[in-house]
Amino acid sequence: MPVGLAPAPRSKFRHHQIDHAALDGAPALPLPFQVGEQRIRGYSAISEPSVQIIIEDFLPGTEFSWVFTHDEYQYCLSGAIDIEVWEPPLYQESTKARLTAGCVYSFPVGARMHVKVLGDKPFRHICFCPPNPGYPFPKLEELKGA
Repeated sequence: MPVGLAPAPRSKFRHHQIDHAALDGAPALPLPFQVGEQRIRGYSAISEPSVQIIIEDFLPGTEFSWVFTHDEYQYCLSGAIDIEVWEPPLYQESTKARLTAGCVYSFPVGARMHVKVLGDKPFRHICFCPPNPGYPFPKLEELKGA
């Protein structure tokens, strides 16, 4: 039942210090609906009804496509990718960009992207996914064996 002005269960205040070492040791997860062995790694830093915040790596040599089922906002911490994004409803025009550390970018619901990781380092970024899609990333505590 909604509480106050919230349209859904109310989220709580959370904070998180990114653990780069834990992410470096996170298992590589297969990407669904991809050709070949495309993998990413990451962990769910904050999971509340209103948002899931994921610390994520696209691994070197990775090239894949994805369609967003929700709006998503991201911030690049390190690495670089070439990206092409097609937006609904007809996906007729695309935007190409090179994303590097310090870049903030957004994807509207329904957008399709194609990513190619550049160089020999992961493309490390923070994903802000509202509302919480429940992606099956481990939590930091799980990576640390707690």
